[in-house]
Amino acid sequence: MQLHPSKSEAQVDAMAKPVSPEEVAILKEAFDAYDDDKTGTISVEEFAKVMKSTGQNPTEAEVQQIIDEVDLDGDGTISFDEFISMMTGGRSRHPAPTAAAEEDDSDADLAKAWKEYDPSLKSSITGSQLRQLLGSLGENVSDKEVDDLMGNIDGDDKISYVEFVKFLKGRRVDENDILDGYA
Repeated sequence: MQLHPSKSEAQVDAMAKPVSPEEVAILKEAFDAYDDDKTGTISVEEFAKVMKSTGQNPTEAEVQQIIDEVDLDGDGTISFDEFISMMTGGRSRHPAPTAAAEEDDSDADLAKAWKEYDPSLKSSITGSQLRQLLGSLGENVSDKEVDDLMGNIDGDDKISYVEFVKFLKGRRVDENDILDGYA
């Protein structure tokens, strides 16, 4: 009983075009009707009541699963922004970040992660450290990819910060190009 494939908040925002003010007003009216206790969130119980009023008869576990799928902040309830995302297939009332802002955030995140191994950003790290670093960034890179990269860099089985950034950005462009082909 899945409303949409699970997506991280960043993925949702990156893919989403903003919901129009008219759509927000319509969704706010529906949200307020579901928020019986007027707390500004929809609880599991309130959501179950809504589903039953539409002729569905979900189990408590199914309702909880739906809440968990759309509960981006993990508080156990559906906020208005989460409700909008759920009802619009991932769209947001907030504009998506610009490519320049995403690039700046990405560069800052990469530098911060690299500094755990090389505070100066001027030295090199080993393949083992690279694997740990990529894991901390959530990058799914195979051992073969790392081994190939380390062997192609400079022969001493180390990689510099500049080489690391070049590798990751090139990899991300390739993945985005592939994903864009399905849009």
